[in-house]
Amino acid sequence: MLKKIVGPLLVIFVLVFSAASCLAVVIGLEGSKQSVIKVGESVTIPLGADVRSVVAVGGSITVLGQVREDVVAVGGSVFLKESASVGGDTVSIGGKVIKEVGAATGGDITEISAGGFSPAIAYFAKGGLLKGLAVFSLLTFISFVIMAVILVALFTPQLGAVSGALERDFLRNFLIGLLITIIFVPVIVVLAVSLVGVVLIPVWVIVISAACIFGYIAAGHLLGKKALQAFRRTNQSMMAETVTGIVLLSIVGLVPVGGFIIKMIAVFCGLGGVYQTRFGTRS
Repeated sequence: MLKKIVGPLLVIFVLVFSAASCLAVVIGLEGSKQSVIKVGESVTIPLGADVRSVVAVGGSITVLGQVREDVVAVGGSVFLKESASVGGDTVSIGGKVIKEVGAATGGDITEISAGGFSPAIAYFAKGGLLKGLAVFSLLTFISFVIMAVILVALFTPQLGAVSGALERDFLRNFLIGLLITIIFVPVIVVLAVSLVGVVLIPVWVIVISAACIFGYIAAGHLLGKKALQAFRRTNQSMMAETVTGIVLLSIVGLVPVGGFIIKMIAVFCGLGGVYQTRFGTRS
């Protein structure tokens, strides 16, 4: 039983963190100019390059060429070489902005550290990060859909078992998931009392996090299945049903308050289903 559970857990978290660290994309926006967005690695804009904006999460940015708008590094520094030209703001959150003589900047240079509340408030007030946050939200959605597709391909029977458990007794799974969520923090407090318990805290967090992801995808599958059946699209593949459900949950999640509640219900139900089926290893 332990091997059956540990296997899916390891694969889920390898996929999650791989998606975060390897998500290095270049998105074409507005004509020929591009916005370069990278997660988990550094960015270099070479001499002669002409891009629209640059965002790096978990890495630094080195600019030798031209950036039309903003340069934002989250968890890294920004290096503006003498040939660099930045038309908008240059921001480093958790790092430094190092500007060589000759580098041209058209906007503000902002360094936000743990104590830099004033510049942080000023920058957010300007709305400079709104576009970045919108793009990041889109990338998060796309990466989650990709992860769901991979998990369906790897764990079709297990996800099917969890989805089946949700369909059989939705309320029971919701209550179990809600209970697990309620005891999540108290369990950490209890484990923190002893040295052995402290070591087990990361294991507890990983197990619950993996269960939430696995269960949410299973809940998405059930929702997609029911939605397609409502439109008389029966006998669809589990992949199509799951993607449909995930997209529907994401759309519903855009509704203030109500959307969040519905997504949390899906998480609680999925968590309960994962617990009852032991990650889909028993029906």
